[in-house]
Amino acid sequence: MFRFHGGSRPLSRAAIGTALVLATTAVTVAVPATAAQAAPVAAVASAASGPAVPKDFEARYANGVVLTWTANKDEATTGYRIYRWRTADGPDTAQVIGTAGKVPFAGRHVDETELDKGGVHYSYAITAVGKDGAESAFSTPRDIVRPWHAAPVDVAATLTDGTLNIHWKQPEAGDRPDHWMIYRSKTAPVRPETGAELFHEAGGSDVTLQVPEKEGNDYFYAVVAVSPARSAYSKSVKPTVTERKPGQPAAPVMWNVGSVGSQGEIALVSWDDGKARPGDPRIVGYNVYRWTSEERPDATDRGGAAKLNQAPVGDRTFQDPGVRDGVKYWYAVTAVTADGTESAPAAPVLYWTA
Repeated sequence: MFRFHGGSRPLSRAAIGTALVLATTAVTVAVPATAAQAAPVAAVASAASGPAVPKDFEARYANGVVLTWTANKDEATTGYRIYRWRTADGPDTAQVIGTAGKVPFAGRHVDETELDKGGVHYSYAITAVGKDGAESAFSTPRDIVRPWHAAPVDVAATLTDGTLNIHWKQPEAGDRPDHWMIYRSKTAPVRPETGAELFHEAGGSDVTLQVPEKEGNDYFYAVVAVSPARSAYSKSVKPTVTERKPGQPAAPVMWNVGSVGSQGEIALVSWDDGKARPGDPRIVGYNVYRWTSEERPDATDRGGAAKLNQAPVGDRTFQDPGVRDGVKYWYAVTAVTADGTESAPAAPVLYWTA
C-alpha cells in the first residue's frame, strides 16, 4: 500500500549537510556536502570538475512515485540526491527525500514516504553529487498528482440459481476506499448516459445477492469506488451463468468470514444453504476450502485450494485456527450429498487481518 510510517523527517535543502544517509530503493551512499552547497546551482555543475546534470528524469505513480533517470557517464559523479516539493510552493521549498549511489546505466528510486491525501500536486527533481561535494543543478522537474481513487479492476460476476456474485480488486493508487457502489444497465458500458441505476452499495470488494432468475442475466454491471471522492466506472461485465449438473445439490451461499476473539488468529466461516430445487438430493454436510493466494480463486473451480475438513461438516459454521495476521485467505464451501457428490463452490469470500 502507498503508506510509510516512521522513518526520518525529510530534510530541507538548508540542512543537507548534516543528514544524508537516507533510506532508498537503490544503493544508498553518504554524499558529503556543506551548508553552503545545500542549494544546487548551475555554476557548480558547469565547473570542469563538477558532475553533470542528470538526464531523462521521469516520474510516474505506481504504488508510490517511481523515479527513473539515465546514469551520468562523467567520472565526477559519485551519487545522486532526490528532491521533492509541493508544486504550488515552488522549488525553493524542496526537501531531500533520499539519495542514490552511482549506477552504470539507469537510476531508480521509489518514494514511499507519507504524502498528503489525493489531489495534491508534487514536483520531483534530482541532482548529481561529486566526491568534492559539488552538486549539479536540478534535473528537469517532473510533476505528479497523487490520485484519490483509481477505478476498480478485475471485475467479474457469476450467476447460479438466482445467486449473483460480483467481485473486484482495488488498485493501490490513491487513498484506500472503504465503500463501493455497484451500478447496472441493460447495455454496456454501464454509464449514466446508458441509463445506469444504482444496484447495490458494498463495504467490501465481494458481494453475493439473490436476484430474480429471469432478470439476473439481463444486466451489465460496473463498480465505482467512493469516499472521499468517486472513481471512474470500472469495466462493465455481464455475469457468467453456471448450471447445475443432474443430481448435484445447490451451492451454499457464504455470507460471512469473521474472527473468533480479538486477535484475529481464528477465522470463523459461515454460510447458508443454496436455492434447492424439487427433487434435489439431501445434503449431509459441507466441505470447506481455503486459498492463500492473493489472486482470487475462480468461483467455479477449487483448483489449488486446501480442503480443511476430513469428514463433511454437519453445521453451517467452521473455525479455522490456521490463519496468520497479514495474510489474505479465500474461503469457499461446497455442499455434499450422501453419495459424496459435491455442489459447485459457493462464491469465495476474502478474510484477512492487517
